[in-house]
Amino acid sequence: MKTTYKKSNTTYKNEPKTDKFIDKILENLDSVNAKDWEMYANLDSVFPCNLFTKKRYKGFNVVTLYLDTMIKKFTSAKYATFNSISKAGGKLKKGAKGCVIEFFTFTYKHKETGKFYTLEQVKLMTEAERKNIGKIPCIKNYVVFNSELIENLSEINLDIEEEEPTDNEIFEQENCENFITQIISKGGLKLKFGIEELAYYSPSFDYVKLPERKYFLSTPKYYATLFHEIIHWTGHESRLERELKGHSDIESYTFEELIAEMGAMLICLQFGISEEFINSLRYLKSWTSKYLVDRETNLRNAFTQSKKAKKFLENL
Repeated sequence: MKTTYKKSNTTYKNEPKTDKFIDKILENLDSVNAKDWEMYANLDSVFPCNLFTKKRYKGFNVVTLYLDTMIKKFTSAKYATFNSISKAGGKLKKGAKGCVIEFFTFTYKHKETGKFYTLEQVKLMTEAERKNIGKIPCIKNYVVFNSELIENLSEINLDIEEEEPTDNEIFEQENCENFITQIISKGGLKLKFGIEELAYYSPSFDYVKLPERKYFLSTPKYYATLFHEIIHWTGHESRLERELKGHSDIESYTFEELIAEMGAMLICLQFGISEEFINSLRYLKSWTSKYLVDRETNLRNAFTQSKKAKKFLENL
């Protein structure tokens, strides 16, 4: 959508040279064939979930597992770790290759002594003791395998206790309209409608404008477009302060578009809007094919910024 925006000033000099999670997404995006898209157009039928708990994966893990399912032409999108499969009595097929996913967790460290504590230990501390404990965010990678790679799938015990952590990234809202109402009432979002075909966010006047709802081909397209522009809205200098330079700076413009597309994708998945997911993947593939320089770092940074924008909206 046509907008005027900006890229974050943040530098990422300490970013690891190799990011297995991002590498896997890029590898899969490079490998996927356009003709395969429509085979998986109905995401609900193959939504990535844990083999044992049946819980759906969240956030960008959906992207990497969905691509893994698509590229390898699996008919199921149930996944589990090697340890869990072994614990259940399963055996992987020869040459089976897993897929890297990630979970956002915390470690707890004493500010003076440097000693690390578990969450359970921190919970038992007094309020005064907790003041000396630092909460350090960290990302942990796990390798999971599609259930179709289990040689004896019909024989394994599906009732084991799964070791995989719970991703608590999603803050549930009742529905899309309640979520948008919250952004308007608590965040001060100015939302305007017109008969023009363009949807855009204006940083100068700080409002989002959309065609009237009746002009959209479908309800999912309406919400996907609205969430895209609302993610741009979070970049205003009074909020997350990204550089919303627009077309005057093509590099920051394309980066901001990437942030908005991924942020909108995450929110849509949160509310069960899966019809536009394929289009988001098409956008990611197009972007990664066009911008080859530092694309691993840029994709990771865009992931970070889009999740930050989503979290900002949820905390209003």
